[in-house]
Amino acid sequence: MALVSFLVPAYKARFLQEALDSMLSQTFTDHEIIVVDDASPQELETVVCGYRDPRIRYYRNAENIGGKSLVAQWTNCLQYVTGKFMVLAADDDIYDPYFLETCLSLFDKYPNVNMARTGSKQIDEKGRLIGIDGILPEHCSKYQYLFYWLQAAAFTCMGNMMFRTDVLKRKGFVDLPCAFGSDTATAVQMSEQGVGSSPLMLFSFRISNIHLSSDLGKLDEKLEANTLLFEWIGSLGYHKPEGILDRFMFERTSWPVLYAKCRYDYYNLVIKHLPFFKFYWIQKCRLLTTKDKVLMFLRFCKDKVIGQ
Repeated sequence: MALVSFLVPAYKARFLQEALDSMLSQTFTDHEIIVVDDASPQELETVVCGYRDPRIRYYRNAENIGGKSLVAQWTNCLQYVTGKFMVLAADDDIYDPYFLETCLSLFDKYPNVNMARTGSKQIDEKGRLIGIDGILPEHCSKYQYLFYWLQAAAFTCMGNMMFRTDVLKRKGFVDLPCAFGSDTATAVQMSEQGVGSSPLMLFSFRISNIHLSSDLGKLDEKLEANTLLFEWIGSLGYHKPEGILDRFMFERTSWPVLYAKCRYDYYNLVIKHLPFFKFYWIQKCRLLTTKDKVLMFLRFCKDKVIGQ
């Protein structure tokens, strides 16, 4: 039984070999790679069977689960994990050889945490660098982690985080429409005992036209997910902490601050991408006040005129 499991819910073949190569190239070698083919029409098995490494295991779903619910597919894949720690890896992201070694060293140093992470780079389809993560302290409390996410200092995606498997299985993934925001909510949920974080950029998140987060055809789901995410965060019920730093961050993640972020995300993730005749979607921004809906409509009109 390996100490760490890379769990790969796979559907796309285009970058799969590059992703698997990066997992196999880890300096820490006591790990397994579990590829779960989500009934893909692409030749994933051909790619996986090209390897002769006993650390790789391949499974294929009888039907496509992720097409109905990506989080349901993640949950389905958990049944194959045997490692004490696990990484939910995409079929197109890239890991630096020191990723596992670095995360495990954080668990050793901070034995109470249930999640460790490294910094992230964002790359395009050709592997070119197009963005970088912020720098977090080596150890964050749950208050600090939420604050850094809210300040956009912590780039959040499932792939750059290592979890304690038993805790993740017990808590489960937070299920939001099309998994938009599920990575954020799951990470916040797993940060209850704090987070170990490395400033090293040891993970590359690929942004491409085949990536779900770039899909402008699912704006309705993204809008609803944004509402549910902020309702979920707003209901966490964190108690006011005693430490000065935690108390500072607690006060700056109160509902008025969360509301401003929610309003920003409504517009920038969804509304500004709509054609003008769908202006009525602003009414779907359920957490906004009437005043802010009117202001958003005026901004939407202005941006459409300037953009013509």
